[in-house]
Amino acid sequence: MSILNEHIDLITTAFDQFSADLIVFSQHLANSTRPIFLGNPPDPFQTAKHQAIDLYSNIWHQDNGDGRKTKSYYGLVGCDDTLINSAHQLNASKANLKQAVSILKQKGLAELNQTLHRRSAIINEALNKQGLGRLHLKQCYRTLPIVESCPDRVRFSWYTSGRSIKKITVKEAIDKLLKMGSDKPHIALQLDKLQRLNSHTPLAQIQSQAPLIRANFAWKTVNDQWKRQARNCPLPILIPLAANQNLPECNRLPDKAPTERQRALRADSLIDPEPFIPSLRIHLYCG
Repeated sequence: MSILNEHIDLITTAFDQFSADLIVFSQHLANSTRPIFLGNPPDPFQTAKHQAIDLYSNIWHQDNGDGRKTKSYYGLVGCDDTLINSAHQLNASKANLKQAVSILKQKGLAELNQTLHRRSAIINEALNKQGLGRLHLKQCYRTLPIVESCPDRVRFSWYTSGRSIKKITVKEAIDKLLKMGSDKPHIALQLDKLQRLNSHTPLAQIQSQAPLIRANFAWKTVNDQWKRQARNCPLPILIPLAANQNLPECNRLPDKAPTERQRALRADSLIDPEPFIPSLRIHLYCG
């Protein structure tokens, strides 16, 4: 057996375990009597429980979906001990699958996707889904968010200030601009600006990240103090609840994120807020 086939066997074994754990988790959720709140339900005509099961078990592309993107939904799902334990087990099998896939070289991904696509039909049938699409590995890996104890309050908020910052050299910036066409007047002007810099001048290429929803949890402690924690909400949060216990107080957000950046720029920011090379979103460092 080739090394490639050995790796694929390891991955399909991990996928089979993930499949079994996903089905068990979905069945436990279907049997749950704990309350559920979905802030942005994908289908308001279905029950919250049915939609929650669909969200957690969504491991397929929709239509011609981009494999780099995943859809996010926020909410709270009350859980008994059995459901929490099955969620932890599912997260462990997700991590194991992700690690197994990561060791396979790119040349094996086409064969791997065909193999896993066939095996994912088993999940499709078990969950009574229709119209199976291409398997979305990134959504397979997506960890189920779990809070270990029930908070007293949950505040959801849009986070629109995320940015990725990558350091780039003057030469790298010039090369990128040249690929955009030095015959274009606006590119030529920016090339001239770069060529006037010292070759060791540090530059920052900034990419604004897509808006996301964050959950801010608060637990009341002794002496009326508060313990707080925040996390992103790609999926509804699983919260342990006792029988007949209500979900914590929470809010509902507008359907769309604010169009403007919510966090003010710091006065001591190390990066000039005005782009130096707009075509590449490149900024100079201050000072």
